[in-house]
Amino acid sequence: MLLPIILKVFRLIRIITMSEDSSIRIGAIAGIASPIIGIITVLLSIYFSPWFIWQENALSDLGVEQAGGTQIAIYLFNIGLIITGSLIAVFAVLTRSSLPSNRRSKIAYAILFIGGINLALVGIFTENFPVIHRIVALLYFVTTPISLMIIGSGKIASDRAFGIFSIGAGAVALVVILGLVLSIVGISVGEIYPEGAAIPEIVEAIILGLWVGIAGIRVLKTGKI
Repeated sequence: MLLPIILKVFRLIRIITMSEDSSIRIGAIAGIASPIIGIITVLLSIYFSPWFIWQENALSDLGVEQAGGTQIAIYLFNIGLIITGSLIAVFAVLTRSSLPSNRRSKIAYAILFIGGINLALVGIFTENFPVIHRIVALLYFVTTPISLMIIGSGKIASDRAFGIFSIGAGAVALVVILGLVLSIVGISVGEIYPEGAAIPEIVEAIILGLWVGIAGIRVLKTGKI
C-alpha cells in the first residue's frame, strides 16, 4: 500500500521539475548539501548550549528548552534537522533514475525517502512530544541504513567498491545505533552505551551523511550512483 503512494509522490515531483537531467543535478546537490547543513547546525547548536555534555545527553535534548540553554540553539538544531531531512528526501526523489529501474531500486529509494522525511519530523516533533519523537527518530535511524544496504546489494555486480561501501556503511550504522533501538523496547541506553546516547547518534549521523554526500557527488559527476 505505502510503496505505490510514495512512487506517485516521486512522479509528481519529477513532473514539476524542468527535465530529467536538471532534476538529477538538483537532487545531487541536495544530497551533497544535506550532511554539510546537518553537521554544521548540530555543532553550532552544541556551541550555543553550554549545558550539553556528550557523556550524558542525547542530541535531541538540543531541540527543547534546558536550564542555561538558548533559543538560538533550539532553532538551529530543529530547523537544521528539518532542512537536512527534506534535502535527503529531495535527493531520493530526484536521483532515483540514477539507479537501475527495478523493484529493488524502487524499494531502496522509497525507504531512503521515508528516512529523510522522518529526520525532518524529528525537528518538528521534539522531545516535547515524546511518543511521536521516539517513533520518527527510530524510523530515521533504522530505515536509512537499510536503504543503503539494499542499494549496495544492487551495486555489487557493477561497482563492487561502492556496493561494499554502501552495505558496510548501512551495517555499521545499524550496529552503532543498536542501543537507541533497544531503548525503545525498554532497555536503557545507558546499559549499552554508558557514554550517553549523543555519541552513537552523531556517529551514525556522520556515517549516513557521508554516504549521502558521496552518492550526491557521484551522481553530479556521472549521472549515476
